[in-house]
Amino acid sequence: MSEHDLSAWIESIAEVFDSLELEWTIIGALAANRYRAEPRFTTDVDALVADHPRLISSLEAAGYEVEAAALPGEPPHLLRCHQGPESIDILLPVVAYQTEALQRSTDHRLTVEDVLIHKLIAWRPRDRDDVRSILSTQPSLDGDYLNRWIAAWELDERWDQAQRDQ
Repeated sequence: MSEHDLSAWIESIAEVFDSLELEWTIIGALAANRYRAEPRFTTDVDALVADHPRLISSLEAAGYEVEAAALPGEPPHLLRCHQGPESIDILLPVVAYQTEALQRSTDHRLTVEDVLIHKLIAWRPRDRDDVRSILSTQPSLDGDYLNRWIAAWELDERWDQAQRDQ
């Protein structure tokens, strides 16, 4: 899949977000690619989107099949959207960190600090590689913000490991 194909997917679903005047940002590998030393190929499109009472119905009206994931008795925190070959995961903010990360995003992309925090939380091999690659570029970081959320999510050991892996 080409970067053009991914862009078309983002544009398609962004029309829904924008029609509802939602705050939204790309997360995951596409957000990490903005800061990595070299982009990595991905077929994942992930977004963090402010919730709206008409979000699911608007996505369905745009032709998406929507599967909502929620804990018992809780509102959805994840929407898996499919339209033909498109598959887009939409995270809905359910914790203060997600709301703040969404508000800090620029140009519909997470800040470098928020990409790092997301990657430290997930900590799969590809996330570790994203962190290593981002840190290799020696980005200017808001240390106070980063340290606040590293402490809140108890990611100190992962952050220390990531810095050692440089």
